[in-house]
Amino acid sequence: MGIAIVAGLTWDHLRSPIASGGARSVASSSGSYVLQLNGPVSPASGGAIVAIADHLFEREGLSVRLMPGTSDADATSAVAGDPHAIGVASAQGFLKARAEGLPVVAFASSYVASSVEFYALSSVRLLEPADLEGKRIGYRPGLEPSTVLSAFIAKNFIRQSGLKIIESDGAVSDLLSGKLDILVGRRDVEGVTLEGSGAPYRSLSPGAFGVHVMGPVFFASKEALASTATLERFLIAIANGWVSAYSDPHRTGPIILRAVNQGLDADQLDRFMDAQRRFLRPSGARFGELDPRRLKDLQEQLLRQRIIQQPTDLANAVNLGIQAEVYRTKSEPLSPIDR
Repeated sequence: MGIAIVAGLTWDHLRSPIASGGARSVASSSGSYVLQLNGPVSPASGGAIVAIADHLFEREGLSVRLMPGTSDADATSAVAGDPHAIGVASAQGFLKARAEGLPVVAFASSYVASSVEFYALSSVRLLEPADLEGKRIGYRPGLEPSTVLSAFIAKNFIRQSGLKIIESDGAVSDLLSGKLDILVGRRDVEGVTLEGSGAPYRSLSPGAFGVHVMGPVFFASKEALASTATLERFLIAIANGWVSAYSDPHRTGPIILRAVNQGLDADQLDRFMDAQRRFLRPSGARFGELDPRRLKDLQEQLLRQRIIQQPTDLANAVNLGIQAEVYRTKSEPLSPIDR
């Protein structure tokens, strides 16, 4: 079962964006691509969702299908062998895939900054780093929440002796039922689920306490990099989709809600979209910007934690020229998202 939102159809044709089907298939047309996610379709894919609905990919000569995944490994393995696939994975998962020899290359960020935050029910104090001490802290299995938590603990000198850290596939349910005190999760996944539950909660941003981690990246196979012009057009369409999403939320909000199907109402989506700005374009950054320094720092952290055994050559793992060319030729579509 997978999502198949196809550029070229009107949104009326996509009244139910969840389409039934069999195994993932490779696009046969030279302009047809799969955007393979590393998790469920969420409002973090709003730029792509609106770009599909508004025919923005078509305008760039592309047809794009949005495919949910289950993990970074799912996304990187799918894209590595398919020149007609573009993936989204956490920067951590991308680096791990490169270290394991997968021929994938990052060319832009999906979020410039990680959306991972800390969540607690309103009855639990969560105002500063010391509030993590002695708590039961959980997250869904994955490198992004675990590395953010590790960096946060180290940066803020949190005593680890009383911490109980738990991996759980049902981390949000565990928080709501009282099995966890604090949830570490992505704002666009666990945060959205928590918002949809209606339970009163509070959150704490790692960035407010000195921990700034790269967000997920767009990547493609080395074979796909032979046609950088295609990836440039893809990035332009995504950026224009975000511009439409933020410039006309009354029209695009229902489109995003219908696609993500996560039980959010319009007000909850509005709050998320406002919160999301700091991940899409943190202060001083451009949409899609990749920061080689932060990627290097992240790789060093993964080496220290022995998540990867050998460093990868970042010069070959990242293509900065695609985004640079897009900004050179199409600066207006990638102008700042208005606040």
